[in-house]
Amino acid sequence: MKKVVVVDGFSSGKEVARKLFIEGCSLLHVASRSTLDEYYYRGFDVNIYDCTIVHLEWASTLEQVRRFEPDIIIAGAESGVLLADQLNDVLSLDYVNDFSLTHARRNKYEMIKRVAGAGLLAARQCIAGTWCEGKKWIEAHNKYPVVIKPLESAGADGVHICHDITACERAFNSLLGTRNKLNIENEDVLIQEYLAGTEYVVNMVSLRGRQWVTEVVRYTKRTLETGNVVYDIDQLLDATAPVYDELVAYTRRVVKSLGIKNGPSHAEVMYTTAGPKLVEIAARTDGILRSSVSAQTTQLGQIDAFVLSITRPLEFERLLTSGRDYSLFKQTYNVSLISAVEGVFRKRAFLAELTKLNSFFEAVFYVEDGQKIGMTKDVFSQPGTVYLVHPDLAQIESDYAEIRNMELAGIYLEPL
Repeated sequence: MKKVVVVDGFSSGKEVARKLFIEGCSLLHVASRSTLDEYYYRGFDVNIYDCTIVHLEWASTLEQVRRFEPDIIIAGAESGVLLADQLNDVLSLDYVNDFSLTHARRNKYEMIKRVAGAGLLAARQCIAGTWCEGKKWIEAHNKYPVVIKPLESAGADGVHICHDITACERAFNSLLGTRNKLNIENEDVLIQEYLAGTEYVVNMVSLRGRQWVTEVVRYTKRTLETGNVVYDIDQLLDATAPVYDELVAYTRRVVKSLGIKNGPSHAEVMYTTAGPKLVEIAARTDGILRSSVSAQTTQLGQIDAFVLSITRPLEFERLLTSGRDYSLFKQTYNVSLISAVEGVFRKRAFLAELTKLNSFFEAVFYVEDGQKIGMTKDVFSQPGTVYLVHPDLAQIESDYAEIRNMELAGIYLEPL
């Protein structure tokens, strides 16, 4: 029986932990801080853990983790990446990433700097602690739009696409000195060139420095009038897609340049006219994944591959040596709900209509029935995700359009 410490077992990390529990692992949960946004605890199952602790002071946390005698320590969500790396380094475990690059895997400025230093295409950027510094770079860059976002965040939290200097100043000032959804203070702000093109996700699981590709996904995002960016559609592609090989080869080099040797990586890559350029990468599982959907579409998604690399590494090694990536057996869209107005969330009528759609597979709601919700502005304020699965992509596209029509009609919103 393997003993696994899960740091911040939230987001898709909840499902990773549940799978590890089913596989017979003994689990200890460590919350990286006591002030995490309540969003993370929705659906958290304390019962699968032998013990749960909150990290308040380093010596105490380290002692409690030592006492557990872990075989492996993993991050379940973005907020847990640094602490998991620190614990792994002190305890000298084997299933680890390069500790010297831990901050480059979280700090987006250092991340892009490292990738560019490895000779890979990357966005031009600036880190600014004052608006004066930021304005100077923007004016010298002299090209709009530009992207303004926190150095350390997740889920498009705080990401702004700005088309003029006034919008840039407003976005900059809305971030500087505030705390993001990971409860990290934005002491500096990241400003980057806008990467025009089509955005993709490349998910992998690594073991001893070798990567197996679990998903390549085409993103569709929507930019709101506020300049905020929200997720719209995730479409899983198969290995015959024209850009597949180039995206995978680029991402493998990104993964290696950032010292990701074991465990998952979730890379967002823009395919530009110059070729692939990294938006950002995270050393954890893709937050929107569902194993039940993967079982229908590829049969082995990132969550299950991650668990396999921990519980049955020899079997995972066979995947690595097979020379094959995943195969796509059914088409799928992950549809992120986008609420245009405030209201009270009501799911009954919405679910009744969803079940009539031929490609409907599952709906996951992040809010409770009867809960007041605001206008969607980021991943943390999206009411939920609808998963569509079907052999025919045209059917999925038709059902997607119907979901957006339902939203426009306010099907899940009761007026305040």
